[in-house]
Amino acid sequence: MRVYNIQDTNFQSKQRFVTPAAKENINFLINKMRETTKYKTDGYCFKSTIFKELSDSKKEARFIDGLVYTGDKLKRNTMKGGETLFTIGKTELVIDNNSGEIIDYYKPFYKTWNGIMKKIDEFVTFFKENFENDNLVYKRYLTNAGFTEEGLKRFRKLSGVNLVGHNNG
Repeated sequence: MRVYNIQDTNFQSKQRFVTPAAKENINFLINKMRETTKYKTDGYCFKSTIFKELSDSKKEARFIDGLVYTGDKLKRNTMKGGETLFTIGKTELVIDNNSGEIIDYYKPFYKTWNGIMKKIDEFVTFFKENFENDNLVYKRYLTNAGFTEEGLKRFRKLSGVNLVGHNNG
């Protein structure tokens, strides 16, 4: 009896990459978003405004910087700073900004990868070309404010309250 070799079976998903033009546009958008992030302080208080997300006027697509993502639809609850969450309809993609690899995704069963890749190219180009047009591209920010370390010391001294809220007297 003859024994024939069979091919190795790989049950891992296929590696997918966005086009070089889409990768370049993604990095352009991320850099533009991070340039717009602001931090102000007077020595005692601070206020930071972080550019979080872009979306089109029809809410079909959302482009979110991985630095501020806190979602739960994908397998990961947090993302690294070098990653982008790109949502097109019900399709969610996590894209590595450096390599352009799609490292995590959720897509409806009937959506084809060819169609998704075309939509990625369309929307990142749209966001890049219309970045300054507030009628077509909506921008969302995450604002955070509080005391600096010096401000907290001064607050405690003036109010007589320690960190857990008890009286010092």
